[in-house]
Amino acid sequence: MSGTPRRINTDRSLGTPSAGGGAGGGVPPKAPPPPSGPAPQEDDGQSFFRPAASEMEPPAQPRRAEPDPGRDGGSGKEPPRHSAGGGRRKKRRRSPLWLPLAVVLGCMALVGCGVVYAVNYVNRVQESIRPESDAPSIVEEIQTLEEYKGDVVNILVCGIDYEEGRAYSNDGSNDGMTDMILYCQFDIKGGALRMLQIPRNTLVTTSNRTITLSSGKTYKASNYQINSVALSNGGSIAALAEVIYDQYKLPVDYYVTINMEALTEVVDNFGGIEVYIPHDMEYNGSFLAKGYRNLDGASAEFFVRNRHGQGYENADIDRLNMQRYFYAALFKRARSMGIQDILNQMPIIFNNYIQTDIDLVTLGKLAVSFLQIDSANIMIAQTPVFSGGVPFVGATDSSAGYSCVVPDAGSIAELLNTYFRTYTGPVSEEELNLVTDDWPHGSVSTSANIQFVGQLDKESDDAILEGDTDVQGAVTTDGQPAGSQNAAQ
Repeated sequence: MSGTPRRINTDRSLGTPSAGGGAGGGVPPKAPPPPSGPAPQEDDGQSFFRPAASEMEPPAQPRRAEPDPGRDGGSGKEPPRHSAGGGRRKKRRRSPLWLPLAVVLGCMALVGCGVVYAVNYVNRVQESIRPESDAPSIVEEIQTLEEYKGDVVNILVCGIDYEEGRAYSNDGSNDGMTDMILYCQFDIKGGALRMLQIPRNTLVTTSNRTITLSSGKTYKASNYQINSVALSNGGSIAALAEVIYDQYKLPVDYYVTINMEALTEVVDNFGGIEVYIPHDMEYNGSFLAKGYRNLDGASAEFFVRNRHGQGYENADIDRLNMQRYFYAALFKRARSMGIQDILNQMPIIFNNYIQTDIDLVTLGKLAVSFLQIDSANIMIAQTPVFSGGVPFVGATDSSAGYSCVVPDAGSIAELLNTYFRTYTGPVSEEELNLVTDDWPHGSVSTSANIQFVGQLDKESDDAILEGDTDVQGAVTTDGQPAGSQNAAQ
């Protein structure tokens, strides 16, 4: 990518989560129902009736409808009907002049209520996703070049971790590492979503815990790893975005931060999450059995955090691979919910849990576009790294130092050029400002492990077809019931 970094507004503080938590906000109340009672009659014996106002759409205009004993027109009542017998004769009469006026005024009133509700709803959602008022101002960030606006949107998603043995501190100095770093490229023009996992312990500097950008600008990294960049620079997500752009040449348009400590409550708010578990998981008294399972909040937290035991020979790398099944489960849930339900959930899941600088209009457009993407076009990859032969960095007489992985610049350049730089042109290995040659490492790096969510969906579908599930009413992505494969045999 050519050109100098441009400015965007992405404020975010990574301090300790606010006390109280909770869902907050809640689902906004429904719009007032339309007036009850019989609707006025037209001269042909048909009836006017008003469909019920939906939560997100203004009420429909009055319309003429044929009586239908099987439908109520959305009003909650059957449209008035006339008796087929009984000797009563239909009386044709002209409607009085006040009737059209009354209908118009009634519609205006209902539309007005719908507009007021919609405005309140938007305000509620906007308030739930707005960053803290005292968040540090971001001075420099990088955006997608202007000529590609509307074609692609690049979003930096970070899971902010306050646990894993870190004690809370008054100044927040030990809290808030970005232990999940997921770069998401929303290819709107191509109808695809491409995601790149960056291992949290990727080495970003080798000297004096100071990162030097290509421009000469410096940032801190308290533990030499990429997960400490934001925290070490005043909790600014912009610092991390700029480092990612400088070292990987990946622009950032927006950010999303997720409080990983709140994952339990988020999942429980959804009534659990149905996830395929590719192998048994057991560590420190916790256990999850292989198969398609409904996980509550605590189980889901163990699922995405664990990096020990069987199947985790590569620790953090294997955890990244396991987390993909969780992403696939979230996408499956989102596609089953639809845009209306997703919007209704926003005030719940965003309040105290998730923050973003994505405006509501853009967020809605992205949500609609996402629901139209086939799972076969949702890709997940990870940056190849050298893990073998890497000494602990920062070792001293009193400290063993930090266990890091070294980015494989050559393999990363190939990955980026193939999938993530289709709009901006290729980047050479030399253009990446990575520390590959600045620290000892082995000769063989990890795989990018390119997968598509459609592949992950098939694994879960196979488990459902075989009946390897405890989810009542479980069906595959194409609607086949659990155990149907065994039943067919």
